[in-house]
Amino acid sequence: MSSNINIIIAADFSLAEKLVAVLEQSQFVSAKVAIIEAEKFSEEQTIRFKGKYVEQLNFTDVDWRGYDYLLFAGNLEQVTHLAAAAEAGCIAIDMLGICAYLSDIPAIVPTVNNERVADIRQRNIASLPNPIISQLALALKPLLQQYQVTQLSVTSLLPMSYFGEDKIRELVGQTAQLLNGIPLNDEQQRLAFDVVPVCDQGDLNKQRILLAKVLPEFTGQFITHQLQVPVFYGFAQQITLSGYDLEQLDKNNLWQQSKLLQIHSEKLLTPVTNGEMESDTEQLPQLHLHSMFSEEGQLSLWAVSDERGFARARLAIELLQIIDEWQG
Repeated sequence: MSSNINIIIAADFSLAEKLVAVLEQSQFVSAKVAIIEAEKFSEEQTIRFKGKYVEQLNFTDVDWRGYDYLLFAGNLEQVTHLAAAAEAGCIAIDMLGICAYLSDIPAIVPTVNNERVADIRQRNIASLPNPIISQLALALKPLLQQYQVTQLSVTSLLPMSYFGEDKIRELVGQTAQLLNGIPLNDEQQRLAFDVVPVCDQGDLNKQRILLAKVLPEFTGQFITHQLQVPVFYGFAQQITLSGYDLEQLDKNNLWQQSKLLQIHSEKLLTPVTNGEMESDTEQLPQLHLHSMFSEEGQLSLWAVSDERGFARARLAIELLQIIDEWQG
C-alpha cells in the first residue's frame, strides 16, 4: 500500500471517531485523513489521527479528485455526494448499506464474500450491508461450509445507536424525565424502559434479499424479527439454526480461524458488558458468539457486538483493506 493514500470520512462525530481509532491500528496508519461532518459537529468535537487534528470539511468543500477512498455514512439526501465521488475516481464504501440492494453495486462482508470485490469496477462503489446482515453472515459462513442449514430464525435487538445520534439523545432525555417522575407527552414515542417491535414488512423483505445476495449458498427458510430496545449502544442477536448434524459440530474449531469474532464457552456477554469491556482495552472490536444450546438438528447462538465500533467501523476498514489489496 502506498503511504500517499488519501482517505476521507463522511460520518457523524461518534462514528468518525471510531473509524479513526480503527484506522490507527490498520495498514493505513500512514494515510492522510480528512473528515466531512455528515452531521454538524459541536465546537468542542474534534478528531485526532496519529495525535494530530484532522481537517473537518463540508461536502461542498471537497474536490473528490484529491482522494483515493471515501468512507460514507451520510443520510439519503447526501447520497448524491457518494455518487459524485465515485464518478470522479474516488472509490466509495457505503457504510450504511444504503446501496446494498442495487444490482450493480456489490454488497461485501469481509471474509464472507471477498470475491465480489472485482464488481466494484462497475460503479466504483462497494456497500457494507447493515449490521443485521453483516453480523449474521459472519456467524453463518463457517457453518454453511460444513453443514446444511434448512432453517434460520433470528431476533435482532436494535439499540438507539442503530437509529442515529438523535435517538440516543432522545433516550437520555426520556430516561431522566421518567426517573424524575415527569410523564411523557402523549405524542412522544416511548423509548425509555420499553421494547417495541420493528414491523416494517418492506424492511424485513429487504433483509431476506440482502442475505441471499451476501450468502447465496444459504437456501433454507429465513425468519427474521427486529425489536427496538432501550439500550444506548450495543447490538445483539438470538440466532437459531435447524439442519443436519448441527449438534455434532466443534464450536471452538469452527470459528477459531476468524480474526473478526470470538467464541465464548462460558462467560455470556451482553451489549452493555461488551461495551464496558471494549472501553477498557485498546484491542480492536470483535463479534462475540456464545453457544446457548445444541440438540438434535438444532443450534442456538447469542451474538453481540458494538454495532458502530465493529459492524460499521471495523468492518468498513477491513473492507477498505480488501479493496486496496485488490487495487494492487
